[in-house]
Amino acid sequence: MQMLYGLSEARIYDYIGFLREVSDVVTLNPLLRIPIRDVNDVVVVQTALIGGADVICTKDEDFYDPGLTRFLTRVGISVMDDVALMQRMRN
Repeated sequence: MQMLYGLSEARIYDYIGFLREVSDVVTLNPLLRIPIRDVNDVVVVQTALIGGADVICTKDEDFYDPGLTRFLTRVGISVMDDVALMQRMRN
């Protein structure tokens, strides 16, 4: 982070502290089946579902698969890219 963004060690430490304060740790359920092509994305969907997210913000095409989209819509989670999320947040 220091080399990539030019941030000081103190700034990085403060940011990590902020993330700890505003984050909720969720326990994943290995028995929960998620209809997604890429098994590596199951963790993302489970985290959103168990954590009570409204939106998954991604450009990963696997998240726009009709089967997953139907599943997520039924549980109240939308999938959108960063531009759509920013537009939604402005309204």
